[in-house]
Amino acid sequence: MGADLKIAVLMTCHNRKETTLRCLELLYAQLLPEEVSFNVYLVDDGCTDGTGEAVKKAYPDITVLQGDGSLFWCNGMRLAWDVAAKEDPDFYLWLNDDSMLEPHAVSILLETASSADDAGIVVGSCCDASTGGFTYGGQRRSGAHPSKLVPVEPGEEPVVCDTFQGNIVLVSRGTYQKAGNLQSFKHAIGDTDYGYRAQKAGCAIYVAPGFVATCSKNAHSMERMPLDKRWKTMMTRLPPGDYYRFLRQHAGIRWVFYWPRPYIRILFSTRMENQ
Repeated sequence: MGADLKIAVLMTCHNRKETTLRCLELLYAQLLPEEVSFNVYLVDDGCTDGTGEAVKKAYPDITVLQGDGSLFWCNGMRLAWDVAAKEDPDFYLWLNDDSMLEPHAVSILLETASSADDAGIVVGSCCDASTGGFTYGGQRRSGAHPSKLVPVEPGEEPVVCDTFQGNIVLVSRGTYQKAGNLQSFKHAIGDTDYGYRAQKAGCAIYVAPGFVATCSKNAHSMERMPLDKRWKTMMTRLPPGDYYRFLRQHAGIRWVFYWPRPYIRILFSTRMENQ
């Protein structure tokens, strides 16, 4: 790969200490070329289980940044990225703390970035540890709606995709210079939005070959929740203002029709259940 290459690993966590520590253990066990080094920037978003303190004790060189519990994934990653960018590394690696890396994961991402001259972003795919089935990774737009996406499963060679789920994502310095940081969304859609914005800035996105980590699929069903809890959950995951900004940027004039749908669906489904 040539000269020394530096990676800033960006993470955010909240109250899953053992999971976070296991993720870091696997990160530090990566089999990397000698010229590759990394620094970790981890946001402790108001953890009450001692995650930040445990990380500092086990890994004194990690930069632990403090949040108050209101940042969630997107704004936690924004904070980590702002701080890491001051060091101007060659790459930024997004890493969810529930994604357990295979030993050659980071090397595979770097090799993919090197083999594809126009690769601005390389996405790592996750599979379920029990079934081996695809869980998170690259996505391809399958219709006019920017949230209508289908998974792009990894093959033996790099595969082009449109956007991604942000579990394991390698972003080049050039992409950061063109597309900047994540936008300030409360919780969801920040990763999808970043993929679209990077594409519009002229940065190609590739899915790396094979699965590079295990991560179980998170269950997000709200079907059995009472209306008040269902509505509150929606306001956290997808606040109307965030969804409006996302659609205005990526759906064109169709945003007018798309925007109310998820909120109407909650009210309508509740009404149907009560009939």
